[in-house]
Amino acid sequence: MERPNYMQQQNVLAGLLSEIAIDREMRSLRKKALYEEIDQALAMKNKESFLRLTAELREIMTYEQSETG
Repeated sequence: MERPNYMQQQNVLAGLLSEIAIDREMRSLRKKALYEEIDQALAMKNKESFLRLTAELREIMTYEQSETG
């Protein structure tokens, strides 16, 4: 039985950490955009858009809360 290469393990770990960082940044950018779009929906009194956007924001925030425990 061959032992996994240390460098391969480090590369896999670095890849996973990179994916986590990218995922968090993407969520952060989307949340920022959602806040702006929600403000626009409120200004335009667009209830349908407001409800859709706030539902998406709640999903992201729920996911983030479950991620941190």
